[in-house]
Parts: sequence; C-alpha cells; structure tokens
Amino acid sequence: MTRMDKAILVPSVLLACLFIAFYLFRCWKWRIEVNNSVLISSVLNASGIVCGIALALSPFFPSVKSVLGGIDIYIFIGGIAVLFVSSQTIYREVIKGTSRKTVNKLNQSATSQSDAPI
Repeated sequence: MTRMDKAILVPSVLLACLFIAFYLFRCWKWRIEVNNSVLISSVLNASGIVCGIALALSPFFPSVKSVLGGIDIYIFIGGIAVLFVSSQTIYREVIKGTSRKTVNKLNQSATSQSDAPI
C-alpha cells in the first residue's frame, strides 16, 4: 500500500463504513427498504469528502501536499463544482435577481409588509 493509499483510502473507507452504518440503522429503525444506490453513493461521497479536506489543507501543510500525487480526478471534479456553483450563483443573483419579474415581486412583498398593522 502506497503512502497515498494510506492517506486517502483508509480514511475514506472508515468514513464510508460510518455513513453506511448510520444509513442502515435508520433504515432498520424506520423500517425502510435499503437502497443500494445510497450505499454506493456513500462510498463515493466519503472519498470525495476525504479528498476535499486534503485539498483544502494542502496549501497550509506541505506534508499533505506531498501525499496528494494521484488525485487529479478530484482536482478536476472540484474545479467543475466551483465552476457550476459560481455560475449558478451569478445567474440567480445577478441575472435572475434583477429581472423585472423578480424586482416587481420583491417590491410587492415589501409594500404588503409595510401596510401590515403593527
């Protein structure tokens, strides 16, 4: 097992096991049928969380940065995530937030609140 495997794989597996145990317990408690896609998604998301933490810490800790040799896919996914979230926010706040329909709705809401008795 390489250094990266120990640094990324082991915590990912432990976190995935925790998520799966939590999910299975809740399914058992509420008598819900277990969904296999949730189990698989938990494993993938655990890996993403561990790699995301490692990427966030890498500028501050050179030892973490030296271990992150083979996670190019997470760097790509992180870049795509930032691109889409930023684009969605710009659309929602700058473009859609200043459209005539939205501004009229906000003005009507503000007017009805100011007319309310105190």
